[in-house]
Amino acid sequence: MKRRLGEVIKNRLKLTDISSFLQLPWNTWLFGSLPPLLSKFYLRTLAALYFQLASKERSAIKRSLEATLGASPTPRQDRRRWARARAGIIDHYHEKLYLAFKSYSTIRQNCLDRVKIRNQELLDQALAQGRGVILITGHYGALEFMPGALAFREYPLSVMVHCKTPRLKVILEERAAGAGTELMDPKSGEVLFTALEHLKRGRILITQCDEISMWRPYKDKTVRFLGLEVPLDRSMDLLARKSKAVVLMGLVHRLGGRRYELELLDPAKHPAAQGQQNVSVRCLSVLTEYIFQRPDHWYEWKKLNQFLPAPQEMAHADKTIKHVLDPLAFQPGGVPQPG
Repeated sequence: MKRRLGEVIKNRLKLTDISSFLQLPWNTWLFGSLPPLLSKFYLRTLAALYFQLASKERSAIKRSLEATLGASPTPRQDRRRWARARAGIIDHYHEKLYLAFKSYSTIRQNCLDRVKIRNQELLDQALAQGRGVILITGHYGALEFMPGALAFREYPLSVMVHCKTPRLKVILEERAAGAGTELMDPKSGEVLFTALEHLKRGRILITQCDEISMWRPYKDKTVRFLGLEVPLDRSMDLLARKSKAVVLMGLVHRLGGRRYELELLDPAKHPAAQGQQNVSVRCLSVLTEYIFQRPDHWYEWKKLNQFLPAPQEMAHADKTIKHVLDPLAFQPGGVPQPG
């Protein structure tokens, strides 16, 4: 009965996921009026309500956490793991809404003062080569601060971004234009040639290696990601090969006290990617290492669930789960999309 009631409420509110829930008009209006501490408390309260209604989504996240990190020794530790993962998801949406609905001057000041950059010389050296830079990241940490941290330091930026609501899209487009940033929607159609044109102009293209729903997998290649064997996306490899741009990675760590650090690194030189030739494999290998260090910093656990055996099979699954998703199950698309 409780589950059925939750589904009725979700359907009435037309909620497809937590993003659509948190971006309901009255939420965004109230969010823009509150100071950061109160707005975070408000979002965490909403999230607790949402995950009570969205039992399937909650279960999918918990299954992915257990399959990747192993079963919690006690129910109490299991609850703590879930609480940390949920808090990380909400931190992401808090940062997204903060950047969208606070004043432009406030955002600019925060991106310059609160986000420090480690290894900035890597980016400067890469840009100096004149071939453009593919800056690959993941759904990790305070990702939303990366574009502002670079754009407000006057780096020529192009960003792959897809907005769940038309209102958010309009706001981001206006703010991006003010900072000299160009946006591309990977779900709007074939964007490979657009991405190549941006790189040809010597710009920095930010894209994500773990946009699972947009992967275009090889027919005969897989990769180990978070302990699971998954199809290997060919989008990053194709873009790097066609553009001959410099490939770097960037991850934004939360330091506490509303302070952040954008870490730039060369994935080809990272210990986690030693011996790997594919750009996609290198980046997923590096990202995996960081996620294992801070599981609460990654907020795509729900999507990882599709690679797991059905719930009734979990009891008989090996500790190291191997489950290859049929490439035909993927919808066309990529980040950016190859032809």
